This record gives sequence, C-alpha cells and structure tokens, in this order.
Amino acid sequence: MDIQGGIHSKPGLLILTQKHDTCCHRMLESRRLAGQYRVECALKGKYDFNMDEFSSVILYDLTNDMLVQIVSGAATAPYSQLAVQAILKGKTVFAVEEEVELFDYKRTAPAVYYNMMLDKVNFLKDSGVVFCPVNQLEDRLLGEKTDASPAPAERSAPPAKREKAGREIVTARDLALLNNANITVMHVAADSIISSEAWDYARVNGMQIIRE
Repeated sequence: MDIQGGIHSKPGLLILTQKHDTCCHRMLESRRLAGQYRVECALKGKYDFNMDEFSSVILYDLTNDMLVQIVSGAATAPYSQLAVQAILKGKTVFAVEEEVELFDYKRTAPAVYYNMMLDKVNFLKDSGVVFCPVNQLEDRLLGEKTDASPAPAERSAPPAKREKAGREIVTARDLALLNNANITVMHVAADSIISSEAWDYARVNGMQIIRE
C-alpha cells in the first residue's frame, strides 16, 4: 500500500474513462508514472472516489454527450460528475486529444454545428483543461519537456493583479490558463497564497511562479 500513517505518500492521478482500452491501460501499467503517482482508474473503481485525494485527472473517451454535460455543469453521469468536481476544485486536468469524439467529425459536420461544439472545447480550455496528444501525456505528467513545449522562459505573464480584499490566491487553473496561451512564467505578489495544486501544476508543466 502506498500509504504512510493513513496519508497517501504520492499524489493521486485519476484516469476517467467510459470504457477500458489499450491507451488507458498503458497509463495504469506505466512504471514511469508509478514512480511519481498513485494511479487509479475511475471505471475500475465504479467511479467511487474522493476528488480531494487526487492532484491530476486525465479525461479519456470524452464523448460529445459528456462534453456537453461537463460544460453545462449539469452532470448526470458519474464520469461527468467527477470531471466537473476536478475542474471546480482546481485540479490539473488533461484531456486526451485523440479521445475527443468531436474531432472525429471535423471533415463531415456542418461548419456552424461543428463550431458550436468547438466552443465547448474552448470553454474547457479557458477553464484550465489542457488538451494534449496521447504520445505527450506521460512526459507532461512527469514534468518533462516535449517537442511541442515552449522553452521555460519563452513568455512571461505580467504581475498578477491583487484583489483589494485579502491576499491573492493562485490556483492550478490560473496556471493552466497561462499555459494554454504559451505563457510559462507567472509573477505574483510576495504574500500570495499558492495552492499545492498550483505548485504541482507548475512542476508538471515546466512553469515558474515568481514572487515579487
């Protein structure tokens, strides 16, 4: 058991899928990931998991039905319910590009309908979900650079604005929004509160958080 004193010694990585396939099996059986994460399969565990025990989530088999449920916030399926929880709790969420059903219809769907659905994908991106090719997924989770990754100092965000009431709170979602814009350095106020998920996201994605 990967537990010390009742507390998991490794961050949790939850694989969300609606069917078992070769790709998700590779993630579950990966020795590289096992060295850094406690990897669980939501389907194998009948979706009975506490999202607070996980730092990262991977969305496989993102069907159009689940996409609509997640974006609307009206999740009725166990898959979409866990996905919504992960987003709301500021977890690091990856969606496997090859597993997004909408992309299968790019050549056949009427443009107006496809773009309407694509807006939902972009909504998830704006919410911090990182869409990633399956062959880059392990490297991204382990914080290793891929050919598609920008150099760490390529782009830097300006100092984050502080709220008038209380200190600034930095979450993984804040970093994911910058990452989607190819910004890899975030400047924050010296007294900012940085969540543990934000530090994990920065480490996994090769980003920097600089206090000023």
